[in-house]
Amino acid sequence: MSQTITLDLPDGFFQPILRVAQATRQPVEQLLLKALQASLPQLEGLPREIAENLTALETLDDQSLRAVMSETVPADQAEQIHELLERQQEGALSDSEKTKLEHSQRCADLVMLRKARTAVLLRFRGERVPTLAELAQLSGQIK
Repeated sequence: MSQTITLDLPDGFFQPILRVAQATRQPVEQLLLKALQASLPQLEGLPREIAENLTALETLDDQSLRAVMSETVPADQAEQIHELLERQQEGALSDSEKTKLEHSQRCADLVMLRKARTAVLLRFRGERVPTLAELAQLSGQIK
């Protein structure tokens, strides 16, 4: 199913879009659709619990979203992942260590997915997204 939407785009916004559409030999509508799809990636295909976690971010206020941007993988968990990955390269992981590595990597991936989705949501709300340096500073302050 699809929806039709009519947008009035200011010339200053439309002209660069038109140039890119012409340069890439695609209709403006197709280019805009691709841009929209890239700006807020679909959650279909993700495990249900991850999709629900990311969808829940949409209900947070801006201050709560900024707090999500400062989330990090706990240092001990990051070190554990690093050590297990090294052991995996050596071919020395037990089955329980493989399970632990998979779980730890999923947790770390969720932190990154939450931060990426939060950045998109903040931008859609007209908010400035912190730079990497600002995030590092925030992460050092919030434990």
